[in-house]
Amino acid sequence: MITIINIETIKQIKLFSGLEDHDLKKIAEVVKERVLPAGTTLFKEGDVGDAFYLLKDGIVEVNKENSPAINDIKSSDESNFFGEMALVEGAPRNATIKTKIESTVLEIDKVNFDMLLRLNSFIALRIMTALTQRIRRTTAVMKAVSIEEEKSGKLITLFSPKGGAGKSVTAANMSAGIAKLTGKKALLIDLDLQFGDLAFMLGLKPKRSIADLVEAESETADDLKKFLSEHPHGFSVLPSPFKPEQSEMVTSNHLRKIIKVAKTIFDYIIIDTHSLFQDLTINSLDISDYICLIMAPELNHIKSMMQCMKVIETLKYPPEKIRMILNREECMYAISKPEIEASLKRKFDYSLHDDWKNALSMVNEQKTIFDTTSESVYRTDFIHMITGLTGEKITEEAQKSGLLGTLKGWFGGKEKGK
Repeated sequence: MITIINIETIKQIKLFSGLEDHDLKKIAEVVKERVLPAGTTLFKEGDVGDAFYLLKDGIVEVNKENSPAINDIKSSDESNFFGEMALVEGAPRNATIKTKIESTVLEIDKVNFDMLLRLNSFIALRIMTALTQRIRRTTAVMKAVSIEEEKSGKLITLFSPKGGAGKSVTAANMSAGIAKLTGKKALLIDLDLQFGDLAFMLGLKPKRSIADLVEAESETADDLKKFLSEHPHGFSVLPSPFKPEQSEMVTSNHLRKIIKVAKTIFDYIIIDTHSLFQDLTINSLDISDYICLIMAPELNHIKSMMQCMKVIETLKYPPEKIRMILNREECMYAISKPEIEASLKRKFDYSLHDDWKNALSMVNEQKTIFDTTSESVYRTDFIHMITGLTGEKITEEAQKSGLLGTLKGWFGGKEKGK
């Protein structure tokens, strides 16, 4: 039986506590209540995600194929909701949910769930927090092997909560710079699984992608190398899937296995993520040595970054793991760096000055900033950031390719008030 519920019922739900009455009224209009007998299957693993559920009363059991029950969700739990993963990621259901006793659930369809997240960022933050806790519980047994078994390769994940921050361009230039300036082995992984275009951006023509690697069930270093594309600057690229639908093939388990093997080959692994807090992204952040948060000097980016930092704080990452990067500093109509720092209550670790003409030219020509030896503040900013993140000394070859001149030009420009 399905019934429409009133605002008073909505007020009793923990997820919605603290919301204004006008928001609660909108939620009440789209929520449906269902009373289900024991043994009722709400959805099965592999089903298309079409609704989000809150458990008002009762207990449901979470099962995965060929596995015993993962855990139970009770109405008294702090996170007494489920079904959000498939809606957030757009992927099939990753488990089967069945009522253990007679239960009452509140159902919100996908269209209204999306509206709910846009309605109030506080709700989205609570869902993300609960989702992260679940991910950590279910992946606890898969934590990275002991340090003795791994090479001490560093993992750097780039994340931006807002598109258009220049995250992918930064990841490409960072990888090129690490390889060319330090002589170390670097791997760039495109984890924007549906629409990632790093390989194309770098002028590469890969024959295999991360989806092919997962499908082949490769587990050794030699196997991994077969799926990588090599860039002229000496770094490797693991491209995103060639078809958006292949994104569903790659799971967090696969990512951790890939990183485990990659650390035995590469000194630095750079991951370019999607701009969403989803399963793969959170797992990448969890196992990273550095999390680079990138933003542009615009009001909407400030707002998104403030929300992002709340999530980062909730995830309890150590402060020394976070690096804040301001891209396109001093561009036309930009909000000043001090103003942004005051709003965020956090100083930037690195800045990349605006050089949109050259940056756009390089993107269109499928090149990186390190394809040129021309002096520019933008190039110097990257050198400063790379040396800060890696702690590596710049090679003599790199110095001959314009480093000293660039530094001289930059500091000279500062003295002239530029």
